[in-house]
Amino acid sequence: MSINKILKVAILILFICLAVGASVFVYNGNAVYKVSHDFTGLPLNFDPETSSSEVSFENSTIKVYGGFIKGIWNDPASGKCLVIRALSPLPEVSVNAEAAKNISIRVENINPDFYAERFVNSRFKMTKLNTNTLLIDLNFKAGEEVNIIPDKPNAADLAGEFKYVILGDNRDGYDTFESMIEQINGINPVFVIDNGDLVFSGKPNQYRLFDRLTTRIGSTLCTTLGNHDIRGVGRETYTMLYGPPYYSFDYMDCHFTFLDSSPGWAENRAISNEQYIWLENDLKKAAGKRLFVVSHIPPRDPRSNVTKNEIANYVNQAKNGESWAEQKLDSYFQNKNMSHGFQDPVEAIKFETLMSQYQVDTVYLSHIHSNFEYYKDGVRYLISGGAGAELLTENSYYHYLVANIGDFNNMTMIELPSPANNYIPRFAAAARLFYEAFYQENSVSVILMLVGLAILGLLILIKLYFWKKQTINIFVKWLGEIVKFAVKRHKDLFR
Repeated sequence: MSINKILKVAILILFICLAVGASVFVYNGNAVYKVSHDFTGLPLNFDPETSSSEVSFENSTIKVYGGFIKGIWNDPASGKCLVIRALSPLPEVSVNAEAAKNISIRVENINPDFYAERFVNSRFKMTKLNTNTLLIDLNFKAGEEVNIIPDKPNAADLAGEFKYVILGDNRDGYDTFESMIEQINGINPVFVIDNGDLVFSGKPNQYRLFDRLTTRIGSTLCTTLGNHDIRGVGRETYTMLYGPPYYSFDYMDCHFTFLDSSPGWAENRAISNEQYIWLENDLKKAAGKRLFVVSHIPPRDPRSNVTKNEIANYVNQAKNGESWAEQKLDSYFQNKNMSHGFQDPVEAIKFETLMSQYQVDTVYLSHIHSNFEYYKDGVRYLISGGAGAELLTENSYYHYLVANIGDFNNMTMIELPSPANNYIPRFAAAARLFYEAFYQENSVSVILMLVGLAILGLLILIKLYFWKKQTINIFVKWLGEIVKFAVKRHKDLFR
């Protein structure tokens, strides 16, 4: 094969690699996330007042408390089953069958062993499918109603062994977050709280990675939305995978309330009026229990010398067509000295007043990539944002918290390896984290584009070689002509 044909083939491969790589990159970031070819999602039907979800399936009415009905799994071998995602460690299910029927229910996001052992002499067939999924097979008579209600544990049952984990802002720190998951499984908590910023920019390929990692957790993962999670189509993807933006559940003598404050970084209001009404009713109904509230954005930034958050103003300017504002917005997203609390101080006071009015024990927060604890009117505010995202806050480090229901004041902080606490190593680590995350999120695209760039580099080298070779040949020929001319002139002059 001639060199020209080889070059033409190389150029064709170059364009194919770059075009396919770019197409895969765009597709990964914009395509709707599909859980599985066997899974069909259902529109979210969830009542936060009762923490319940209801659907008609296989001529039966199925209602779940402490979870939501996520969709239908159609296994070619075993048929259809209903998929329920738990929002609490021990969800309850009620089934009312209109006709004699066998129904399968797939409950995910639980500890299958812990859930199954809460039933004594159960008529239900329970099969552990994986680390966090249980399959329940039911046989019904026509008109029969069956309630799947696990026995509730009490303090005597657990004898101080009830633990749960608090973490936040894992975002694109996949390696650190994966290490945390391995450690958490060793602790075997009843549930894990993730305070939000599950992903970096709400893209489906980022949620896919987060979902794959968290399916390894052998406990119930209780999530809330962060400001990074709702970018692009992030809110829609979150809803399909993890359900309602706000909800609550009881466990023993404790009540946990999860809020959606994700708009509070780029908008003047963090929590909607509708949600505040629900929050107050939820805290009222839980009177007499120990109350814990979970939210992403703190009402106040406890750090000193922070600047005012001006992002909402820049967003409005960007909407009015001022292109410079978009650039300014991007730079402000990187400004770690900006206040990370609610933008409206009046809303911050409103939130803190509700917390103290209903004697909330602790408010779990993140958003700031560090760890802080402060008290306001008798309420403890704990900020934990070290689950994997870049560490640019002074004296910050990767960590998560372990709490024990028997002694909430004795909370354990588990630290993980972190970059040295000065600017150069921190920014270098942040840059490395970004590039590693980009590769993990877009591995096929990156490989194709690297192959394309390698071919491009090879073509440039070949071009330089032939150019250099041609230049040398011309130069040698030119020198030869000069020598010939000089010899000829010499002969002419000295004849």
